[in-house]
Parts: sequence; structure tokens; C-alpha cells
Amino acid sequence: MTQRSAATWRGTVARSRALIVALAMTLAVVAGGTSAGAAQAAPPLVAKDFSKPAIVILGYGLKPDGTMRLILHTRVLAGMAVGHMFPQSPIIVTGGNPRNGNTEAGQMRKMLRLYGIPEERIIVEDRANSTEQNAAFSVPLAKKADTSGIILVTSSSHQDRADGNFADAGGNILATVSFPDNNPSINVAQFVRDVISPFITVS
Repeated sequence: MTQRSAATWRGTVARSRALIVALAMTLAVVAGGTSAGAAQAAPPLVAKDFSKPAIVILGYGLKPDGTMRLILHTRVLAGMAVGHMFPQSPIIVTGGNPRNGNTEAGQMRKMLRLYGIPEERIIVEDRANSTEQNAAFSVPLAKKADTSGIILVTSSSHQDRADGNFADAGGNILATVSFPDNNPSINVAQFVRDVISPFITVS
């Protein structure tokens, strides 16, 4: 990594911390019990079970040499932030599309392990080649792990499509966490949806 790219990476992480922390705080409120103020802010309310959510991180295309692009790094960072709020939860990484012998899910697993996530918490789904397949293959894994539903982690411009695919696959979406990408207006709108997602039906 060059000095310039390293500086860009550190800057991206630093700027994103506030957003990740805000989403994590929202989920922390849910984990501890919904407050009356939050309940009144997002009618109609839906009762959700956050006792053991599966945290599903969606993949993104690798570079030709098989390494992760920045956008996939940020998704994993967001997923880890949520994972620390729910230490009892499995983390499902989903994505195939192999490049240079590596899959998206395999590279996400390596990053999670590098940051200290225990092997037994990570479930690797490395066959999916599309968002529809991410959903079709991950939803059964979440159910097999005896989870109470799914917290779906991806990027802002991808979240709406992902929500629909996972709902169509029979997934119980408890909440969404979207890392901001290239469109400010989408980022803001999706952030609002993420914040209220623990309290409403996501489809």
C-alpha cells in the first residue's frame, strides 16, 4: 500500500466512525429494550426479536489480483461494529465471484479473523454471484444457525435492492446497516431508513 493510499484509507475510516457508532448505538438501544421515545418516532411499530440476530455482510467484487476493494473493507468494518454489539451472534459473509483464487467471502473471513473475530462465529457462504444469490444462500444459513433474524450489512446504494432480495428469500430482516458510498442524497436517505429499521417492517 502506498503512502497516499494508506492516508486515504485512514481518512475514510476516521470519517466513517461517527456513522458506524450512530448505527451501533441504535442497535444497542434495541438490544437493551426499545425506549418510548424511539417507539413514538417510527410508527407503525413492529415487535422484533434481537436475542440472537445473524449479521450478514454482503460481498463486493474483488480486484483482479484477488484483494479486497475499499468498499468491501468498509462493509466488513460496519459488520464488525454491529458484531461487537451482539457477541452471541454469528457473522455470515456472503459472496463468491473468485478472482486469483480468492472469493469475496473468503477475503472477508480473513479480515474478520485479522481483527480478532473468533473462527466459530464466522459462517462463510462463498457460492453467491449476485445479490439474489446472496439472499437465497444466506437466509437458510441464518435459520440453520438458530438465529432470531438478520441484520443486513452492505453499502447505501445497494441496501434497497438487498432488502427486497432477502425479504423475497424469506429472510426476517431485523435491521439494516449501510456504509455510505458515492451518492450523498442516497447516503442520507438510507441512513434515516437504517436508524428506524429496527422498529419497522423491512422489505
